Amino acid sequence: MTTTQALLDKYAPLYKKTTQHALTNELCQGTLSDRTLYIYLAQDLMFFETSLRLICKATSLAPESEPLLTLAKKIGFFANDENTYFRDCLKELEPAVPDAAERAKFLDKMLPGVDKYIHFITSSVADNSLTYANYITIIWACEQIYLSWAHDSPKRPDLHWKHQTWIDLHDGEHFISWCKFLEDEVNKYPLELVEQQFASVLQHEFNFFDNCYSA
Repeated sequence: MTTTQALLDKYAPLYKKTTQHALTNELCQGTLSDRTLYIYLAQDLMFFETSLRLICKATSLAPESEPLLTLAKKIGFFANDENTYFRDCLKELEPAVPDAAERAKFLDKMLPGVDKYIHFITSSVADNSLTYANYITIIWACEQIYLSWAHDSPKRPDLHWKHQTWIDLHDGEHFISWCKFLEDEVNKYPLELVEQQFASVLQHEFNFFDNCYSA
C-alpha cells in the first residue's frame, strides 16, 4: 500500500468530515450565503499568501530537477489565476458585508482556528529541521482535500461564477494532474516520516472550514 493511501485510510473519518463539510457542500450547491463566502475567501486569502511561502520552501529543497520545475511553474499559476479570483470575487461580495470596518476585520484579522492553521504553516516554513518530504506532504494534504470536495461534491448546474470558478480552480485535469504529482512525491517516503504533517493539515482544514462557516 502506498503512503498516501495508508494516510487516507487511517484518517478516513476526519477526512470525510472535512471534505463533506457544510461550507463546501453549500458552495457546490450555490446556497452558501454571500457573507459566509466573503469571510471564507477573505480568510483563505491570508492562508493563500502564507502557503506560497511554503511552496517556495519546498521548491528550494526539491531533490531532483523534474519536481523543481513542476513546483516552480505552479507558483506562477497560483500567483496569477487564484490571486485574480480573490480580488474579483471579494469585490463582488462586498454588499453582503456592507460595513467597511467589518470587511477590513475579516481581511486583516485571522479567525480563531484559522490563526492556528496559518501559524502551523509559517512555523513549518521556518523550521529548518523539516525536509522536502515534510513540506511536500503538507502541500499534498492541502490540495488533496480541495480536490476531493471540488470533484466529488454534488453540484447544481449553472452556478454563479463566484462558486463555479472556485470549484474549477480545484478540479479538472489541471488540478488532478497537480495532485497526482504531489501524491507521487509523497509516496517516495515512508508513512512515519510524513504522518504528523498530514494529520495536522487535516485537522486544521476542518477547523478552517468550521470557523469560517460559523463566524
